[in-house]
Amino acid sequence: MNLSLSFLFLTLFLLFPSLSLQAQEESAVPEALTEDSEVGLESPAPEVTQEERLVKSLRSQLEAIQIMQGNVEDLKSKMDAETNEVTREEIRKKLDEKNVELKKLVIDFEETAAGVDIGLFEDKPKEEFSWQKQLGEILRPIMAEMESATSLSRKIADLRDQKEQFEERSAVAGEAADHIEQWIVMAPENGVLAAALEEQLAAWRERERFASSRAEAASLQLENLESQDKGLLEGSTTYIRKFMSERGLNLVIGIGSAFAVFLLVRLILRVVRRVRKTDNPKNFGSRVFVLVANLVSVIGAVAAMLIAFSATGDLFLFGIVLLFLLGVAWGGMKVLPQFVESLKLILNIGMVKEGERLFFDDIPWNVESLGFSCRLVNARLDNAFQILPVRYLVGHHSRPWCEGEKEFPCARGEWVQLSDGRVGQSLYQNPGHVLLEELGGARVTLPTPDFLALSPRNLSETTFRVETRFGIDYRHQKECTTTVPEAMTHAVREGISKLVGAEAVKGVEVQFAVAAASSLDYEVEVDIAGSAAQQYEKVQYALQRILVDCCNENDWEIPFQQVTLHKAE
Repeated sequence: MNLSLSFLFLTLFLLFPSLSLQAQEESAVPEALTEDSEVGLESPAPEVTQEERLVKSLRSQLEAIQIMQGNVEDLKSKMDAETNEVTREEIRKKLDEKNVELKKLVIDFEETAAGVDIGLFEDKPKEEFSWQKQLGEILRPIMAEMESATSLSRKIADLRDQKEQFEERSAVAGEAADHIEQWIVMAPENGVLAAALEEQLAAWRERERFASSRAEAASLQLENLESQDKGLLEGSTTYIRKFMSERGLNLVIGIGSAFAVFLLVRLILRVVRRVRKTDNPKNFGSRVFVLVANLVSVIGAVAAMLIAFSATGDLFLFGIVLLFLLGVAWGGMKVLPQFVESLKLILNIGMVKEGERLFFDDIPWNVESLGFSCRLVNARLDNAFQILPVRYLVGHHSRPWCEGEKEFPCARGEWVQLSDGRVGQSLYQNPGHVLLEELGGARVTLPTPDFLALSPRNLSETTFRVETRFGIDYRHQKECTTTVPEAMTHAVREGISKLVGAEAVKGVEVQFAVAAASSLDYEVEVDIAGSAAQQYEKVQYALQRILVDCCNENDWEIPFQQVTLHKAE
């Protein structure tokens, strides 16, 4: 406190000459104005410079310090004169609060006069080691940079709050003093009440003067800072220029070091893979080597960046990288199980393996390759393929291909029959949709998963079978198992051969199926080559026609359902 007071008196001593000179100039102004008024000339109002606003602010702060010093001295006197311990303790608490306020006022005055932050010259006590505090020290440059970037805005906001607070206090104190003056007028003169009211009036007037001085000082400081404040765009541009001028070279060195280490490790990896030739480059050992090399390249690049920032002494950029790594580590703890599964997939020891069948997005795929990214292929879907991050396969499982198993039920150009009875030719098919052209030319677009859900029956791949059920009357019972099947087989073969060609008819079979209630039924089956798949519906309808013609030629009667009525007696 003695050091602060000595600094205060020294500042006042240095300021007094300028203040007296200003007083002489102010006293000379009315004379000049009088002379100008005599000759009829008007003098323009002088502009208030930044230095004059600063001097006014120092005056207001000095007045507030003097008032606070008086309050402190009064409290000291009261505490020395008081004999009650309870009252002394209350006065001591108020005195401690006033001393804190006085110290703050003196520091504000010194900083305003010197124009620098005097907190840099305060000695801080040594503290015991703590990893939390050490971490805080590492992150301190980041917070300091953020604080420096927003210091002017925060000071302006604080001064606005102080101005409003002390203006409100000044108004309340003035209102209280005016109210007390009314009671003094009504109180008897030279009485005890008058003396007490006079004491209260003096206290409230002192509070009003103190609050007014603080409000004026805050207002002048606010004007001074607002004159230094720049716009958002200009301020941002200035900060970026300052940042690049101070840390641009360090940033280039750090990023360059990271890229150099990363590319060096990748180059070594490429050279080793060329020199180390193996029959199976995708075996487990090769996968482990590639995985470790990639991890080393990333870790080495980050380590090189940290070393570069540490060597240049840029703790701000060092802290930024370290904070980023801590965030990655914290987030990685939550996804650690998924990360482990991804590593197992990369090493081809997970639930999905290369060369196996994978059902992904409701479509079958062949897992062609696994690594940090995976490649899924389906040759039958217009040679479609997908390249996905390996994490997308976590939670899926594959299985080996069965012998003769296809990647898709049909290829482009083949004819299929869906479970809903529709028959059509596949014109286009990809992972998104399948375009079918039905008989007659109508085209239907089906999402690929929906197409698979309809269990398509491939008619073009090898052969397809057309079946029908046909019956004759019971009066032909003697020849129903001998002559009739042979005649029907001959008739069907000739008729279908005329329709699709003899080479397309792979087999015809007529079997006696069942002796029904009113007919002798036959199961008729025709096997046709897939090349004639577009004739499927024609063959299906032609079978009934051919069998009816065969019955007409052989005088076989075709039965119909009969209803017999019995008359009750």
